[in-house]
Amino acid sequence: MQDKIRQLQAVNPQLQIRPITDPVYLRYGQVLADYDTREIVARAQALVPPTDAVVYEPAVPALEVYAEINERIEKEVFGGMPVQVGWCYGRNLRMAGLEYHKGSEVNVALTDMILLLGSELDIVRGETISYPTRLAEAFFVPAGMAFEMAPWCLHYAPLQTTRDGSFATLVYLPRGTNYPLPYTVKPQGENRLLYAVNKWLLIHPDQTEEVAKGAYPGLDGDDIVLVPLA
Repeated sequence: MQDKIRQLQAVNPQLQIRPITDPVYLRYGQVLADYDTREIVARAQALVPPTDAVVYEPAVPALEVYAEINERIEKEVFGGMPVQVGWCYGRNLRMAGLEYHKGSEVNVALTDMILLLGSELDIVRGETISYPTRLAEAFFVPAGMAFEMAPWCLHYAPLQTTRDGSFATLVYLPRGTNYPLPYTVKPQGENRLLYAVNKWLLIHPDQTEEVAKGAYPGLDGDDIVLVPLA
């Protein structure tokens, strides 16, 4: 893992890339080191389809079939709350946006990947709402790693680490999260960020298609783009 981080760091001097096991990650969540991910990773890796886009599916029936790790995550991390098991996969090299939920998220990495993370506490709230992209931090996650992102952790789609590769991760969330909102709210205060069920989103202004769909252009500063390994 350290060799790959050093290689990525060498071609991305603008970023400080830390392993997710670095104590700094405790600002955002925790590594779930005692969870055996082998069975669920093998199951998912055999199913994940190739794509050049970024795909997110909140719940995938084949992933929700009983697995010991699924039961443990639901009972131990989420305290018995109903949990959905989905995935995010594809090709991506930029931050593009940051979101948060009112509850934790657990991921199990199916590939090596980079996370770009921030803290909800650093969101500037006033007449406008913004998050300075310069505050985001980068973490390397090896395939097979399970980890929790706390409710205040700003995150979005992971980044692939190689030019011709892709990323994939399992996503555990409270059931119903990220589905379309069945109602509308007044566009004021934090409501302006509410983009889906239990999903508050700040998008980079350059993501014009997402802005046109109603995403709030709240990322302030340059978008972060990763240079992948050859």
